[in-house]
Amino acid sequence: MISNGQSRAWPPAAVYLLLALAWSWPLPLHLSNRLTHDPGDPLLVTYLLWWNAHAVPLTRAWWNAPFFWPMTDALALTEHLAGLSPISTPIQRLGGSPILAYNVILICATWWSGLATHALVRRLTSNELAAYCGGIAFALAPYRTSQLAHLQIYASWWLPVTLWALHAYYDEGRRRWLALFGIAWLMQTLTYGYSVFFVPLLLIAWIAWFTPWRTDSKRSLPILATWTVCSMPLLPVLLEYHRVQAQLGLVRTRDQMIFYSANWSAFVSPAPQLWLWPKVERTTTEAYLFPGLTVLVLIIAAAATGLRRGAFAFYILVAVLAAWLCVGPTADGISLASLWHPYDWIVWLPGFNGIRVPPRFFLLSALCLAIAASLALAHLNLVIRRGRRVVAAIVFAGFIADGAIPGMQLGVPPGSFASMTPDGRVIELPFDDAYVHIYAMYRSITHRMPVVNGYAGYIPPVADVIQWALRRRDPSILMELRRGRPLYVVVASRPEAETWTRFMDAQNDTQLLGVSGSGRVYRMPPAAFPRQVTTGPVLPSASIEPRDGWLVADLGQPQTVRAVEIRTNGDLVRLPAMIRIETSADGSAWSLALEEAPGALALAGALAQPRAIPLRLILPDVRTRYLRINAGRFHTNAVTMFGR
Repeated sequence: MISNGQSRAWPPAAVYLLLALAWSWPLPLHLSNRLTHDPGDPLLVTYLLWWNAHAVPLTRAWWNAPFFWPMTDALALTEHLAGLSPISTPIQRLGGSPILAYNVILICATWWSGLATHALVRRLTSNELAAYCGGIAFALAPYRTSQLAHLQIYASWWLPVTLWALHAYYDEGRRRWLALFGIAWLMQTLTYGYSVFFVPLLLIAWIAWFTPWRTDSKRSLPILATWTVCSMPLLPVLLEYHRVQAQLGLVRTRDQMIFYSANWSAFVSPAPQLWLWPKVERTTTEAYLFPGLTVLVLIIAAAATGLRRGAFAFYILVAVLAAWLCVGPTADGISLASLWHPYDWIVWLPGFNGIRVPPRFFLLSALCLAIAASLALAHLNLVIRRGRRVVAAIVFAGFIADGAIPGMQLGVPPGSFASMTPDGRVIELPFDDAYVHIYAMYRSITHRMPVVNGYAGYIPPVADVIQWALRRRDPSILMELRRGRPLYVVVASRPEAETWTRFMDAQNDTQLLGVSGSGRVYRMPPAAFPRQVTTGPVLPSASIEPRDGWLVADLGQPQTVRAVEIRTNGDLVRLPAMIRIETSADGSAWSLALEEAPGALALAGALAQPRAIPLRLILPDVRTRYLRINAGRFHTNAVTMFGR
């Protein structure tokens, strides 16, 4: 026996499923072998979905995702997407590919986002027509289309579920709605990391607006308690992100935030995927904040006919404030310009100074505008005496036109290399090409080896060192990367392929395994680990001064020097192509004690002390009074000597 509530739920579910399939066409025909056309983030997200299916979330092994090798805890540099695992992991465990999991979630994101908003609006209005209005408006919101490559943003169905549960709890007072609210909040934040910052602003505003403070001020306490309890699982995740990023010295600069911030023209810039609207070139993909014309017309019409209070006013206010925050911070901090840059008012809150892309607050605007538009249609349905069906038809046609795309553009994922045996590590060149990094990560799904490449929201010091060394064509970096295991080097088919092919052909002990349309594959055999040396204590009373491009040290008397350390603090460009250390008994006649390329040393230093990146040079126990290093561009206090 089907209950009345269940019978009402089936038609909307079917409608939004058909809408999702039609909007994403022809993707449903290629679920296992095609992705959305963007060759960047969809491949990264596919990789993360694969990794979540092969490592237990929140374990040490999970954080140690095998990219940006040899660093550890690489997952703390990007979104973890654990909130999508309940869907993606079973699909893969049952034999589906990571691409299939990605595409199923993509279609479900349109389906469930519309359905969840439908349920929310139906709760607010008891009007089925208005509910369809809200569901379609959010499912096909132009902003959501602009974020199609970022599945963690597009999969935002938990956001309307959160509001639905809050409204239902205040209407009925049942605990099941509190439970749904807590689950929705937790899953939204586990799906999309920025939600930890912008959703609380929405929830605080909601509680402040809808709580009857004069008659029942304690009504919000169960919500706050549920919110607190369901936030506890986030603490270890947030603390691990903070620990790793602080250890690596990774911070967001105000300049980065300003670069990605929206200017006022962004709000009239439609996403390039949209069918009806003209194409507008923007500096970043985050600058397409056009809300759609239909929602604005509906809202203005309702306001003009007397709808200006209650939930309608709340959602309009939140939409405007969230859009305003997209403008980001000012260049100088708190100043007169902060009056029209409200992000300056909240940037001091924990975590808000680490948000690189303030325009992503517009997800709140898109949802709130969809809700306000549905409330507007419900109001107009009461005000208009004649032609309601015509108005409704025009409204729904407007939503379809605002969000329509001329068929989803699809791309073919990069192929794998059959010539590699899974017994080592992989690096793909050129190392300064973002697409090469993404393809390398995606290909590791097949070969299952750690990759030196990586693509994430942060670039760790280890990757900076490797890129710096390769730009110098320093072969010592390849030696360090193949300690104990073979290193597979792929020269990708990019414009710089000829240069890197010559570089690899010049290396000793290099075997060309094969050539394909994707590039050339080389194998370098394992290298022995360096001999471990006890360097001894720091040598005291050394006087160091710069002289003719050298740092010259006077130890006061002959002493045995076993190691010299140069603390670069990441300023690697000051290092010479080859580091020379010379010794002298009298400060006049010098003899060579060591000459070594700095790449491998810098990589070892970045792994040991990622913020200081020291280079420790081991000497063959030389006994000397004078010692000089051709690192004259560094300060004298950057050098430490060890021995006895």
